Amino acid sequence: MKTLSSFTVVILTLLLLSCSKDKESAVQNYMRFKLNGTQVECDNSFYATYKTTAGPDSDITFYARWGDKEVDFQLFTLSNSDITPGQYVFGPNKAYAAEIWPTGTSLSPGGPHYSYIAGSIAQNPTIAGSGQITILEINAEYIKGSFDFTTAVNPNTNLSMTVTNGEFKLKR
Repeated sequence: MKTLSSFTVVILTLLLLSCSKDKESAVQNYMRFKLNGTQVECDNSFYATYKTTAGPDSDITFYARWGDKEVDFQLFTLSNSDITPGQYVFGPNKAYAAEIWPTGTSLSPGGPHYSYIAGSIAQNPTIAGSGQITILEINAEYIKGSFDFTTAVNPNTNLSMTVTNGEFKLKR
């Protein structure tokens, strides 16, 4: 009976260890950057579109928040090919964009809160501001990369925003 109990303990221990989550596969979300020279660490609402099981991974939206403030990104290739590691520069006839809400989103209390845009979410001949998103790694589990951009002047505030040294890793 003692042998059976020892055997049972060993089997249960092995089962528990094999069922535990692999710590290396768990994605730790982060997004950080400098906004007009001030360091920002996003701390909530991390999101990146999921990789679909059918069809190309050609359109990606991702964002994160710090408090009730937000930064959003869109990469729309408008094609049947996957987004792959590389640099995506905001430019005419490209659907690559960044939008930042530095005082809160439109749904935050105490508004109005204005957004600042770089790039375009449609293939337009002209774009707002300038910038780029660099995808370093992309797969069904996560997307990782860097970004920098300068927004166009917002006509409501007569200000633009400069975002530098941006980096992110987000679970999909």
